[in-house]
Amino acid sequence: MSEKIRVIHYINQFYAGMGGEDTASVGVSVKEEPVGPGLLLKRLLGESYEIVATIICGDNYIAEHTEEVCREFVELVKKYQADLFVAGPGFNAGRYGLGCGAATAAVTEQVKIPAVTALYAENPGTDLYKDRAYILQTENNAAKMREAMKSVAEFADRLIKNDFIGDGRKEGYHGSGPAIEIDYSIPAPRRAISMLLAKYYGQNFHTEVVMPNHEDIPLPVLDKPLSEIKLALVTDGGLVPKGNPDHMVPTNSKYFCKYSFQDADTLRPEDYEVSHQGYNNAFVLEDPNRLVPVDAVVKLKKEGKIGEVLNSYYTTAGVMTPMEVGKKFGEGIAEDLKKNEVDAVILTST
Repeated sequence: MSEKIRVIHYINQFYAGMGGEDTASVGVSVKEEPVGPGLLLKRLLGESYEIVATIICGDNYIAEHTEEVCREFVELVKKYQADLFVAGPGFNAGRYGLGCGAATAAVTEQVKIPAVTALYAENPGTDLYKDRAYILQTENNAAKMREAMKSVAEFADRLIKNDFIGDGRKEGYHGSGPAIEIDYSIPAPRRAISMLLAKYYGQNFHTEVVMPNHEDIPLPVLDKPLSEIKLALVTDGGLVPKGNPDHMVPTNSKYFCKYSFQDADTLRPEDYEVSHQGYNNAFVLEDPNRLVPVDAVVKLKKEGKIGEVLNSYYTTAGVMTPMEVGKKFGEGIAEDLKKNEVDAVILTST
């Protein structure tokens, strides 16, 4: 009988049965057997696999000592001569997700063995590590553990067998997956021909130019003439009333704001300032309408080219704001736009 494929599984203190927040600061420990969800993973992987060690670490500890813990994980993976590393799944648990993403990326890059985890799209670990590791897509919570672990086991088996892994949108993982290593000693034309032949014969290959996976947004259709629409203004350029009354931060935004300009025909420079560090905002300070074109849309309304203008604008600072946070802003703004029966939006940027 051939030797079994050696697996290391990482879980947090909760899934290890050690407790919840009261034990979230425990350090790294190892059990040389499957633990918690590892029992399900063992069953799904089948007889060809053996979970030789379960690494356990508290959520607080790995979040506060990420680099140190990942180095320890890498050494444990080497010590147990693992063929496969599995983390989680972490679903939408923030600190656990950060640990799953960081550990999977570290093992992928440093040990260079197959490694996989699974997280919800809005988990912070997804955004940070989706282009450094395979992070499969999951639901928002652990109620779908069986389905998520089944996907992990099947994907892990494909990695071990060196099956062709295609685009994340088709394969069900976030981002572009782990970065590939390119042997630049081989001329580019030869590398390109080798990839083409591998693709033709259905063999495993990885493109050197990985395209990001973006969500497909359906194109909205305006169902009335422009002369009848209600228009609103939205900006990620950080325009706020003088004094920044809601203390909007200039980078890495935590929220968006909505400000009324009432029945004004224009925005006056003495009434506004900019909270945004990503561009030269001197021109906006000189004339706020260059960013939030109240003067232009009011003129269009008076000319009868549009029906109505919402007398408030929405604003945030886009610089360094994660995509998933921006998505939440968009959902919040969209909800308010619907309440105000807005038909169309002009979204201005920097």
